[in-house]
Amino acid sequence: MSKYQEIIAVMLSLFIFNGKIKLYMKSRLIKAVFLGLVLSAYNTNAQIQTVGNSKKMEWFKNAKLGIFIHWGIYSVNGISESWSFFNNYINHENYMKQLNGFSASKYQPEQWVNLIKESGAKYAVITTKHHDGISLWNSKAENATTIPGQSLAKKDVLSPFVAALKSSGLKTGLYFSLPDWSHPYYDINTRTKKRYEIKDDPKRWQNFISYYQSQLNELSSQYSPDLLWFDGDWEHTSEEWKDSQTLDLLKKYNSNIIINSRLNNHGDYDTPEQGIPVVPPQNPYWELCYTMNDSWGYQPYDKSYKTSNMIVRTLADVISMGGNLLLDIGPKSDGTIPEEQVEILKNLGRWTSKNQQV
Repeated sequence: MSKYQEIIAVMLSLFIFNGKIKLYMKSRLIKAVFLGLVLSAYNTNAQIQTVGNSKKMEWFKNAKLGIFIHWGIYSVNGISESWSFFNNYINHENYMKQLNGFSASKYQPEQWVNLIKESGAKYAVITTKHHDGISLWNSKAENATTIPGQSLAKKDVLSPFVAALKSSGLKTGLYFSLPDWSHPYYDINTRTKKRYEIKDDPKRWQNFISYYQSQLNELSSQYSPDLLWFDGDWEHTSEEWKDSQTLDLLKKYNSNIIINSRLNNHGDYDTPEQGIPVVPPQNPYWELCYTMNDSWGYQPYDKSYKTSNMIVRTLADVISMGGNLLLDIGPKSDGTIPEEQVEILKNLGRWTSKNQQV
């Protein structure tokens, strides 16, 4: 029980008589004293929480720049990640056929990490599994679809990247989608198709909870991430996702794990997307996720790249408002990074190397 709760309990107990609560707070003086005690207890409790959180968040606050990586089978056809079949642009069967073209044949994770470090970034966040449900690692969870198991690559592409990140001294962030539109236990398949209603088949939904939590167990035990970047929480309530249970699970592996706000607001920092906030978020910790062009994953026909100067300006603006910039790249299916994105990262590195005290 917090100090705030203890004081409330004591104050209430003082007014209990014959089993009935009688709150004799008629005078303004008594009301003022009572309110003062409550606010004092609340502020003390909040200060304790803030101090504890600030230690954990210190590296994040000082990072300023991170690199987001959207990599998956959607890079084969160069279409929108997951949303292309969800919105019926392509049917699910044809979307999944991209597994046969995902080779990662020129994938060199050490080069990725060197480029990320050269940009001046202090951490990276990679899509371990997007809404399409395809895992980059060799997941053993029930009915999991994986790059090592079902793609042309036939190899774990997550492990070598995380190993290179840790060797370089950069912090490890793992993106994880809560929804899995391909999994038979998940209730939603596409915008126009549902597999079942949770209220009609609660056991099936519980099987899905066990599935996604077992994947988080794998990621936590195998990779010891510094940060978990959730997405897709909008499809269900906190209670349905079993958010509190999930948080306890993650903290069992790392008590200082940092979690973004997309776990029904249970996280440590806010995540505005694609546009600099007009005013800084109320949360002192926040991160703007931002694409170099108009796409998260690799799309060869999207040539609407922002200039290096525009991205530098965005980074400077975000830093001045107390936030971080999480700048996205979308590698090709062979594991190479598009030249335009490499150039932007290198130009960004020239600015960050000269402005390290910003």
